[in-house]
Amino acid sequence: MALLELNLDAFLAARQDLNLASLNLPGVVTISQLSGVDGLTLSFDGRAKAFSEHDLELLVNACGDTRFNLRISPRADLLQLALDLPLRQITFVGEDIFKTYGADLDKFIPQLKDTGKLISFLLEPELAKLKKAYRLNADYIELDARAFTAAPTPHVQAEAQEQLALLARTAEKNGMGVAVSGGIGFHSVQPLVTIDAVENVVAGRAILARAIFVGLETAIRDFKGNML
Repeated sequence: MALLELNLDAFLAARQDLNLASLNLPGVVTISQLSGVDGLTLSFDGRAKAFSEHDLELLVNACGDTRFNLRISPRADLLQLALDLPLRQITFVGEDIFKTYGADLDKFIPQLKDTGKLISFLLEPELAKLKKAYRLNADYIELDARAFTAAPTPHVQAEAQEQLALLARTAEKNGMGVAVSGGIGFHSVQPLVTIDAVENVVAGRAILARAIFVGLETAIRDFKGNML
């Protein structure tokens, strides 16, 4: 059965955009853990004054034994930060990351793996990009499912699901774990978890939206119920 990773980006954005100082991310982590999430994901670029490296360190420590997946672009300063923090997983994001950051990836990935960190790439479901992640010894790939979740017609959605399934199976056969993310909601998650190779579902915005009405604990449990 696929596991649920709660994407904290939506919660951080809500705190900043709506000026909700009372929305405490370590508190969200605690409730999420008690509600059955299997992992937590956060994007960090090091440039937002409202969320500093110190805030990130406190959040990582609050996660305890729960897997924390940090999404970063492969900039040298962020790679060094990832080396220094007690993270379980690093997911590299950004356009043309293999071309733009090839030298930094070649340098830092072996160092990150030596510290026991899992390496992942957030990719569009394209075979050429999957091959590049494989050559860099990725442990996981995170497939962008927005072509599926935002499909305008059932036919387009079915084609997008098949493409995701093909890439997921290929990754699995080559020893990589598979996650999916990108606009995944309560109704779109079930078809994705029917793909046997999908291990993790990364979702956040839909859960936050439901939590406004029913509370975070119930929203998480409802979402996990839709993954069965």
